[in-house]
Amino acid sequence: MDLWQLIERDHENIAHLIRDIPYALNGSGVVRSRERLLGNLIDEFEAHSAALEGALYAPLRRHEATAGLVDALHREHRTVLKGLTALARRRSSTAGWLDAFEDATFHLDQHLHRHGHELLPAARTQLSSEAIEAAGRDYIRARMKALKGRRGVLGRLGSEEVGLIAVVGALAAGVGYLAWRSGSLGTSGSRRHAH
Repeated sequence: MDLWQLIERDHENIAHLIRDIPYALNGSGVVRSRERLLGNLIDEFEAHSAALEGALYAPLRRHEATAGLVDALHREHRTVLKGLTALARRRSSTAGWLDAFEDATFHLDQHLHRHGHELLPAARTQLSSEAIEAAGRDYIRARMKALKGRRGVLGRLGSEEVGLIAVVGALAAGVGYLAWRSGSLGTSGSRRHAH
């Protein structure tokens, strides 16, 4: 997968999350589902932005023709992130949440549109094929680093889910220990009966 495909895949993942969040408004577990999806959207946007920063923004800042565009996109990123973060802090039951979500994601859509229609064409014209290849490697490294630095799986789960995982894990460990002690696991039990 080349750099352009990686960026397009990230844009599609973000668009998919934007489409899914309003559906979390119906059904049981509404608040938790919506909060989790919004957290995922913020994480994806941050990882994508960090990858772009490391792969394209840095080399394009060195070109006079693209430095202004990169700075404008960087400012837009902060504005979009500020809107999404404010939405995440907003009480879920607050009236008008969906309107605020639509406003925040409208700005996110515009920002991603600029990536596709301004940033990527500029990168194709300003950067050499070797620089684009290096940018692809940098994109993957920066994205992985950003994802590792963000909230892990346990950070996204509520206390009930973490408690349930701990209980299930403890039960599995207990059953494994009892099976081992009774000799039904491993070969030590079969050797005992062979003598």
